[in-house]
Amino acid sequence: MGVKSRMKSIDFYKKLPTDLTESTLTGSFISIIAATVMGILLVLELASFLQIQSSMQLVVDSSPQNELLKVTFNISFPALSCEFATLDVSDALGKKRMNLTKTIRKTPVDLNLESAGVTYVDSGTKQQPKYDDEDKWWDHLDLTHPISHDDFQTTLAHYPIVVINFYAPWCHWCQRLEPAWEAATKEIHEKYPEATDRRIRFAKIDCTAEADLCRNNFITAFPSIRVFRKAHDDIYLNGQHEHEAYTGDRTKDALVAFADSLAPSAGQPYLKHSNLSEAPKTSGCNLAGFVLVKKVPGTLHFTPRSEHHSFDHNWMNMSHAVNSFYFGALPSPSKYHALKKLHPLGLNSDWLDKLKGQKFFSTSPQHTHEHYTQVVRTTIQPLHGGKGSAY
Repeated sequence: MGVKSRMKSIDFYKKLPTDLTESTLTGSFISIIAATVMGILLVLELASFLQIQSSMQLVVDSSPQNELLKVTFNISFPALSCEFATLDVSDALGKKRMNLTKTIRKTPVDLNLESAGVTYVDSGTKQQPKYDDEDKWWDHLDLTHPISHDDFQTTLAHYPIVVINFYAPWCHWCQRLEPAWEAATKEIHEKYPEATDRRIRFAKIDCTAEADLCRNNFITAFPSIRVFRKAHDDIYLNGQHEHEAYTGDRTKDALVAFADSLAPSAGQPYLKHSNLSEAPKTSGCNLAGFVLVKKVPGTLHFTPRSEHHSFDHNWMNMSHAVNSFYFGALPSPSKYHALKKLHPLGLNSDWLDKLKGQKFFSTSPQHTHEHYTQVVRTTIQPLHGGKGSAY
């Protein structure tokens, strides 16, 4: 007992007897306040623990060397014909690729951007036409007078087959074609005289004098040779006669041979011809597809292009509507939802496709458009689980 008594004498936390304590109203208020504060602190700490915390770092792209970036696009041009619409790609390293075709689909569209034809992939292997020598000229030519809008329909109605050269006097390729065209016209008109055999006729239209007539026939480059055939299966679209485009050589002999091969079909149902292709029925084109580019500054250039045609840039209207234009691959809905949940600032609707749904108008001649886009790869990596990336 003596030992226990001595041990109790060194107790630092002596206990008061219950009969010596007294409850007070002030003490109860302090106790309630203290309990409330502790409860709030507990809830806040728990909420902080459950909340997603993120940190951001700017790091050098660790993609494998020479990895290519996929650029996907869908753009509609209401006044750029599919016949000459092309895509060129260049980059800061000096690499240029002209007239890409393999991964691009073309669809004719009207002025309202509605589909007006069959979607197709351009082969990209168009045969370049041959010309007669520049110093070659035929004497004693009976030069034909260009027809105008007043006698255009009359000419088409008068002859079963009319081959028309839509040209511009300033065009270099039209000047190369002119002597061969006039010589071929003279020979064809002599071979198929007006009085006895008028199955086929050659004619020409000066598009600088008949701009509206050329635009109505969707002529956007010079020279454009069109074939109008009055046959048993005539096709009219929106009141216009459907016609074809001549794609063969531009020498006198080639033009005469073409006319001779076409003349027997005068007044007969349309037959396919190796030097004829379907002429544009609408003024516009939708370009959709993708290209693979290096991860360096570069340019995608949508433009009309042809190695043996000239373009009047005052006629060019590069108005366009961007249906989609994005980099990399679009995430699946579930992945996008996860990225949106993990992103510290959330994701805007245009996070991946800034130009989607926007329209750009050319309001004056030679008015074009340039769009600058900064591409940044964003990687979101949770503490547990795989990471997700997007551009």
